[in-house]
Amino acid sequence: MWHVYLMKIPPSKSHTMRALVFEHLSKKECIVENILQAPEVEEFKKNLRIWWDIDTVDVRNSGLALHFYMALASLRGKKTVVTGDASIRTLRPVAPLVEALRSLGVKITYLESEGFAPLEIEGPLHSGSVELDGTNSQHVSALLIALSQCEGKSTIHVKNPCEKPYVEITLGWLNRFQANIKNCNYETFHIPKKVTIDPFETTIPMDFSSLAFLVAVSKILNTELDLEKCDFSDAQGDKALFSLLEQSECSIEDTPDLLPVLMVLAVYGKGPTKLHKIHVARQKESDRPFSMRTELVKMGACIHVDEAADWIEITPGPLKGASLFSHNDHRVAMSLAVAAIGATGPTTIESVDCVSKSFPSFFETFCPDWAAEIGKDDFGKIVIRPKKPEFCRS
Repeated sequence: MWHVYLMKIPPSKSHTMRALVFEHLSKKECIVENILQAPEVEEFKKNLRIWWDIDTVDVRNSGLALHFYMALASLRGKKTVVTGDASIRTLRPVAPLVEALRSLGVKITYLESEGFAPLEIEGPLHSGSVELDGTNSQHVSALLIALSQCEGKSTIHVKNPCEKPYVEITLGWLNRFQANIKNCNYETFHIPKKVTIDPFETTIPMDFSSLAFLVAVSKILNTELDLEKCDFSDAQGDKALFSLLEQSECSIEDTPDLLPVLMVLAVYGKGPTKLHKIHVARQKESDRPFSMRTELVKMGACIHVDEAADWIEITPGPLKGASLFSHNDHRVAMSLAVAAIGATGPTTIESVDCVSKSFPSFFETFCPDWAAEIGKDDFGKIVIRPKKPEFCRS
């Protein structure tokens, strides 16, 4: 059995960011232990400390920070500019959330491209009834948090609810403060009153999204992974990996972060080979179906994408080492590294520093020493040289 110390698997980014938001809203000292140590989190903490003194906030590459800052900016009566890097300004559409906030009294101006950051936001937000497209759960979570801080009752009507486990995480946080939000099949949410955020203590749980990469490695290397201490009662949706691996095809509507690693497992014949509802993975740090297909094809994979039908199909087959690019997407970078450990010959992946966003110790953790030699330089490039790829074919 491959004993991976669970302490090496990072804490949940989803829980960490929510904990910091609610600590900010409590306006009192809280105790949050085991938070994710990542640049994105540190920047978020720093800005929340000085929130009332700043007029512009740069989310850099964080979609979650983008939406949470939009929620917080809608609650105050001064202008706030929210901006980000090229990915945020071109791949992360915010129009659904903008229209919802506008309908509730918030003044929002697009400063560059329609539908994208940078934005100028000026509250205050008012309670009421609103419609929202739910393809991106971060829009729903942001609106739930914002309206929970408004006096009076509110109702959110959600069309196309996706990524429901992430909404469930937000509801779990709100309901620990007796929010009593009524959830009608993720299509309607009734918020009965303003929620008081009392001081709290919490310990951030292990991240199932990060664990998925180690599970994939164990499947590819045909080893067992010690999962005894995993808490499967947590609301994180990516624990669904274990059930998805038993299926020949599946929908990633609720678990889009699993798409890259599921594609790798499909190439090795260790998971579902046809993935549906892939549109929910197109507006992340990169267009993940496109990014993963582009790079895996370089390694010899056979992959077919049907954009109109919204699915991707992978034919299992051997992989060869190649020169790859992360597309500056942490989950793409880690998935390609997992793919490389069973390939014939070395693989080079450019721009892998992005993994610090969710799994800073990934390259020191993800692979047993006997399976591959891992080398990383100071310019964000990783070289993976498999030692025993025959294990992957047994």
